[in-house]
Amino acid sequence: MPRQARIDIPGHLYHVIARGIERGKIFVDDDDYTDFLSRLEEKLDKTGSKCYAFSLLPNHFHLLVLRGHRPLAELMRRLLTGYAVRFNQKHKRAGHLFQNRYKAILCEVDWYFLELVAYIHLNPLRAGVVKDLDELCRYRWCGHSVIMRPREVGFLAKEEILRQFGNKAKGARRKYESFIAERVDKFKPGDLSGGGLMRSMARWSTEVAFQGEGDEEASDERVLGRGDFVASVLREAEKQPQFKGTLEEAMKQVVKDTGIEAEAILSASRVREVVRARALYCYLAKEHCGTSGVQLMKQLRLTSGAISHLLSRGREIHKTKY
Repeated sequence: MPRQARIDIPGHLYHVIARGIERGKIFVDDDDYTDFLSRLEEKLDKTGSKCYAFSLLPNHFHLLVLRGHRPLAELMRRLLTGYAVRFNQKHKRAGHLFQNRYKAILCEVDWYFLELVAYIHLNPLRAGVVKDLDELCRYRWCGHSVIMRPREVGFLAKEEILRQFGNKAKGARRKYESFIAERVDKFKPGDLSGGGLMRSMARWSTEVAFQGEGDEEASDERVLGRGDFVASVLREAEKQPQFKGTLEEAMKQVVKDTGIEAEAILSASRVREVVRARALYCYLAKEHCGTSGVQLMKQLRLTSGAISHLLSRGREIHKTKY
């Protein structure tokens, strides 16, 4: 079965997971972890995104990210590609570092936010990387230690997390600590993995009244939430063109929508209809495929100013058309 396109919508919360190829290591030493976090901070800033939880382990990582004005696909592509190139050079290896595609699950904030924070921050303990909560508090490559100890990691929105537990930092931190401790043995493999409320939450939640036997609710492997939330997300996703992350797909969509052939779009033609199609292509390439302005400059043989103008125009065309 062909894999589904990711759902990438501004303002939504995502649980992101990536693993090393063939379960191999993606972090070997402290420099690797430090480099990854530095790159993550930079990419979060550039895409207007926020990080509420992170956990880095030798062969995989988890992030809890609020998608900003730039696509999540752009953030992850830049993060993983840059890190993999540096890792391969440093460790004298070649080939893919990460296994297949990263997994990005769109999550319902109202029901899952704090549970996801706990799930991600307890990951080193579940994986046996640390032996207990005291050691987890000292594990530098997890957001839990940032919240529990006086250390700064600029990109982690720890104040927003602590405000969920109280207005005074000291008391909120104690409540957060208790919340985490209560969940040490609560999560099992497959929890919070997407597919709708009944699949993801029924086993361990005692706070939700579920539908009766025989009732159905919307579900999708790419979404974690109640049935009505899943349905609303799928409706929202239908309003946006969902590409596979390639320029070829973006070009095919523009050709289909405008009737302008790809050769004309890539040419230097200044015909109004062609320029309009070129603007829409630039917008889709950048917003939905994560293509950089520099890449578009090279492909279209245009200046940065011309690309910026096309992007602005393409954005307006997209709003009107979609």
